[in-house]
Amino acid sequence: MKYLLSCFWFCLTSISAITATAQVTQDATRQIQIYEDDDYFNVWGRGTDRAYSNGTGLGYIYMKNKKSTFLDKILLHQAGADAINVFEWDLMQIMITPNEIADTSYQPKDFYYAGALFATHALNSYNPIKKYSFRTEIVFGVMGPWSFTKEAQTFFHKLISYQPPRGWENQVPNSPLLNYNFTFEVMLWNPLKSLEIIGGLDGKAGTMTTSGSVYTYFRYGLMNPYFGDINLARGTKRRFQLYVIARPQVSVIAYNALLQGGIFRSTSSNFEELSGEQRTHMRNFTIGMDYGIGIVIKRTTISYTQKTQTEWMSGTGKHSVGNITLLIPISRKTIPEK
Repeated sequence: MKYLLSCFWFCLTSISAITATAQVTQDATRQIQIYEDDDYFNVWGRGTDRAYSNGTGLGYIYMKNKKSTFLDKILLHQAGADAINVFEWDLMQIMITPNEIADTSYQPKDFYYAGALFATHALNSYNPIKKYSFRTEIVFGVMGPWSFTKEAQTFFHKLISYQPPRGWENQVPNSPLLNYNFTFEVMLWNPLKSLEIIGGLDGKAGTMTTSGSVYTYFRYGLMNPYFGDINLARGTKRRFQLYVIARPQVSVIAYNALLQGGIFRSTSSNFEELSGEQRTHMRNFTIGMDYGIGIVIKRTTISYTQKTQTEWMSGTGKHSVGNITLLIPISRKTIPEK
């Protein structure tokens, strides 16, 4: 049943991309983003229901001519005076579970039950002349029972008549989440309009995740330039886009609250007892590969990405999660009004 529902969702979003009227970054001043991670989505037909099991997000993406003030001006960095600036608000819930979700007992050789509910305020700032970009994010939210992840998974599994998760009594305790994330990307090689090779550095610091990553991002196909164009009309000229992507990456993780229990783990005697029995531990070094396809029709974008990574926790094995992202324009303007 879950497989059929997944297929239905993929078909539904594909149809939306074809019938809606509109693309990304500088090609629409306001957009809605629907973002869905699920480890049951798998191009090889090997879906699972464990580890990072699900992430559901809803976002609002917009451009503006007004200058940023207060925290936006201090924390969200622009890529120079000629930058194309795209702001973003997102709300997301994620869940992590062990492999045997029907088991009510604690599973010390697997993941903790963990969930988070958080908001993200971000700025994507592209420099079309020098071909580089900054993405800065402020993340704030909660983890543990306050995230209502138990209720969300229980409701969804009941809806699709799938096995109910029975181990949420063993989840990580409540903790606040506050993070500051920064990503830098730059064009490495662009010999053809149809081929872009981009290098990236990503850093995260805070009570949710502290980590660093380096990656290379390949795009090939019919597409508008990744970093845009100083001439908006020229930068958004192609109305139909079809391209494939690949992103090999290496990450070093110093801290992950959802894998380690959060900053208030010591205040929960029950969790301290459980963590004392834990037989697995977080990996500080991971290697991953993302690959997928993007389709743009007029200004509506749909992409599918398969994200595979070496094990997050020792002894749990590598894991793969599929992602569907849909961008729907809610404005006809491609340039913000002054």
